[in-house]
Amino acid sequence: MIIAHRGAPGYAKENTMGSFKKAIELGADMIEFDVRRTKDHVLVIHHEELVQGKRIQDLTYEEISELTRAHGFSMATLEEVLQYASGKIKLDVEVKEEGYEKRIVEHLSRYFKKDQFVITSFYDSCVKRIKEDDPDIQVGLILGISKAKNPILTKISEFFPMGRCNRARADFLAPHWRLLMLGFLGRAKRENKPVFVWTVNDRKMIQKMLRDPRIDAIITDKPDLALSLRQETDSTI
Repeated sequence: MIIAHRGAPGYAKENTMGSFKKAIELGADMIEFDVRRTKDHVLVIHHEELVQGKRIQDLTYEEISELTRAHGFSMATLEEVLQYASGKIKLDVEVKEEGYEKRIVEHLSRYFKKDQFVITSFYDSCVKRIKEDDPDIQVGLILGISKAKNPILTKISEFFPMGRCNRARADFLAPHWRLLMLGFLGRAKRENKPVFVWTVNDRKMIQKMLRDPRIDAIITDKPDLALSLRQETDSTI
């Protein structure tokens, strides 16, 4: 699968409706995006914790809307994205914070069947909570955290994640491409864990991954490039 990372950021601002619409137009298999919660409990789509230097969780959605309009864009709500994307594309939904996983699932379930989306997180607890609440939802553990409290132990747990994966009840792994060494893919294959790799933008790397049967999905900022390379690869098989 080709998963459009935050939409198609080469054409429109990432994690916005324009970016998602373009990814759908290009023909991506899935859209990946990030969910956070505002002070007044609105679920919004944004990667960073801050918007214009202020924490999203400390602002109401109206305050955020004023800030973003002043800078030429609009922060989409989860509801807006789901309404638009329903029936058009599958989703890869990243939970950026703990505590409101159930609300995200409730929103998703109103617009999408369970085989039309996956939910991912860097937080093992988020993944486990979602899976325990509904075993039929496909959940993935994201690996490759950049700022860990204990970098050495974290890195070991990412190169050898099966213990974490099983405890969190994750259905698949979503490693950063730099983790694909030291036999990572072989271990995942032996445990029958699909692998979604992020964020892959290099042409040669995409080509290599498209030919690797151990990789189930490529998450990329360049879905148009990845889709064209997949077409080329399929035509040569």
